[in-house]
Amino acid sequence: MDAPIAIILGVVFVGAYVAVIVYAITQIRREPTLNSSERALWILAVIFFPLMAGFVWLFMGPHPLGLRIDQTRAPRS
Repeated sequence: MDAPIAIILGVVFVGAYVAVIVYAITQIRREPTLNSSERALWILAVIFFPLMAGFVWLFMGPHPLGLRIDQTRAPRS
């Protein structure tokens, strides 16, 4: 393979990878059922584990296995 073709393919794949991450983060920010802690957790998951987090989001939704972070509970004494 010629070097220019490899460079072009690399740029296309990296661009697509970044576009998918940006799209996922945009969808997470727009999800109305997530609170701020859940949003932050999902965004970190997409940044650090993009493939795994993407599959979980795609197949299980924003609340996999019904897991929620409850912020309304009073702190324990």
